[in-house]
Amino acid sequence: MRTINFFTTANGKKPVEEFLESLSTKEAKKVFWVLKLIEELSSVPTE
Repeated sequence: MRTINFFTTANGKKPVEEFLESLSTKEAKKVFWVLKLIEELSSVPTE
């Protein structure tokens, strides 16, 4: 299983988290579904 770590700037900002929080519920569900797949799959398909 992989672990996904989001980038934090030198001054403590978290741009990825800020972006995810700006998404609609529907968009966020899709993104988190893909992130979960990336964490769980041993090999991530390219297509």
